[in-house]
Amino acid sequence: MSNAMSKAEANALSVIYDVAGSQVALDLPFVKKYLVRGRADLVSDQEIVLFMNTCKNQGMNPLVNGEVYLIKYSKDDPAQIVVGKGTYLRRAVENPGFQHKEDGILVLRGDEIVKKEGCCPYPGEKLLGGWCRITYVRNGKEFTAYKEVALSEYDKNMANWKSKPATMINKVAVSQCCREAFPRDFQGTYSEDEMVAAGAIPADYTVIDETGADPEPEDPPISQEQRQALFKMAHDHLGKDEGNKAILTLIQSHGLNSTTGMKVSTYNTIMEELVSTIQSLAADPSPAEEPDQVGEPEDQ
Repeated sequence: MSNAMSKAEANALSVIYDVAGSQVALDLPFVKKYLVRGRADLVSDQEIVLFMNTCKNQGMNPLVNGEVYLIKYSKDDPAQIVVGKGTYLRRAVENPGFQHKEDGILVLRGDEIVKKEGCCPYPGEKLLGGWCRITYVRNGKEFTAYKEVALSEYDKNMANWKSKPATMINKVAVSQCCREAFPRDFQGTYSEDEMVAAGAIPADYTVIDETGADPEPEDPPISQEQRQALFKMAHDHLGKDEGNKAILTLIQSHGLNSTTGMKVSTYNTIMEELVSTIQSLAADPSPAEEPDQVGEPEDQ
């Protein structure tokens, strides 16, 4: 029997597609070498084929740092497709059916279980879990997706849980609710926060290079695609002028004057803050006071 790969097999092991005007070309060796976090040697060809086709079918670009990647740490567990923090919520908000999101935490206050917005349990309150509600429209009808997540199911006593358990459990609830509201956008994927929360990604994970040294965690500048996604979201929901002002306010709050050189970690935070800004303005449509000569951001 010949060991030569047939044309059909070769085609199955590679994909080419467009995302936001950019061509994405993936094949099995490239994904295994560059897009797997953890133990690339344990990832099967079938898992990589599933990853490539999920990216293609859902219009995700794994060549944009932090947007989507494949992880595997154990031969006993299947590889997981993980969508970056900022990307997960952005994809939900960009869905045409998205209407509104509310989220927060569940606490025990005395003998009463209280559902509160935000991620700040007060002194005397015991954190129990997180919750999220998303209102969306499908086929002309309004629906609501709602998720509550118990802290006891996710707290793995890792560093992130010790320092910010309310934030972590809230993000798990938001991710699960996004997936319930928009299953086609998130089928077969999990958010980075969920995977860290579940212990599938070590909270302190860093890539070990060939010398055995442990480098600083990577936090590269954002790509042009990420920059465009940020402005597109602001312009689509706030209009060009107000969207530019909102972005300028957010980036200046992080000590920046433009998006040039912005790190991915900062981008993820600003994307979440922009979503909150959009929702706040939607809830209170009264015009805000004009800021003094804010100017227009350099990057669009």
